[in-house]
Amino acid sequence: MAPLIVYHLPGRWGLPSVSPFCLKLDAFLQMTGIPHEAVTAATPFGGPKGKAPWIILDGETLGDSSLIIEHLKTVYNVDPDQHLSRTARGTAVAIERLIEENLYWAMVFDRWCRPENWDILKNSILGDIPQPVRALLAPFARRSVKKQLEGQGMGLHSKKEIAAIAARDIKALSEMLAGQSYFFGELPCLTDATVYSLLANIYHVDFSSPMKAMIEDAQNLVPFITRFKAAHYPDPGSRLAAGLQAAQ
Repeated sequence: MAPLIVYHLPGRWGLPSVSPFCLKLDAFLQMTGIPHEAVTAATPFGGPKGKAPWIILDGETLGDSSLIIEHLKTVYNVDPDQHLSRTARGTAVAIERLIEENLYWAMVFDRWCRPENWDILKNSILGDIPQPVRALLAPFARRSVKKQLEGQGMGLHSKKEIAAIAARDIKALSEMLAGQSYFFGELPCLTDATVYSLLANIYHVDFSSPMKAMIEDAQNLVPFITRFKAAHYPDPGSRLAAGLQAAQ
């Protein structure tokens, strides 16, 4: 089989990628042990959907983290959810939607729309883009993201309303996790990778966000983040981190 090449956005703040979707895919690869080559992409524009991550496998380019994972599960005959019941699998889809279709956009708002975070964003998420290009691209990218937020609906709310939406989602995650090690018991699954990828990109970053205190106040979510990281990213020399450094 031809080698799997995985394109991710850069890592920052001790995380393999600044993108929750890239981090989710890498966590899946870590969990399943699928061999691959990780390549740093300064922007997502090289992907077939204009977003990151994307992969090249057997001459085919495929985008969207969820579609990629479903494809890789079939090609490599792996499934981190194999121990889940049918009911749990249904719940897993609902949690994925909560994370990626709702709470994710609250994170995007904090990163791109809070004035106190703008300089941090330009020098971190856009930091691998050469300065002259970055100066031109950054305002355009910000306008584009704000339009996406409005189209999705999150950007139509006030800061207070967005914080309330986020608080409800984070509380729901905490209540579903309860006293378990992972969301469906003592064994991790793709849901845990999905939740970790977003919560870590909120909690372990330099951006100002009211969601950090919410995650801490939940009491069981910070231990969850720590537990998942220890199991799959025990040191900075993770497979993706090494691949990103090699590609730079």
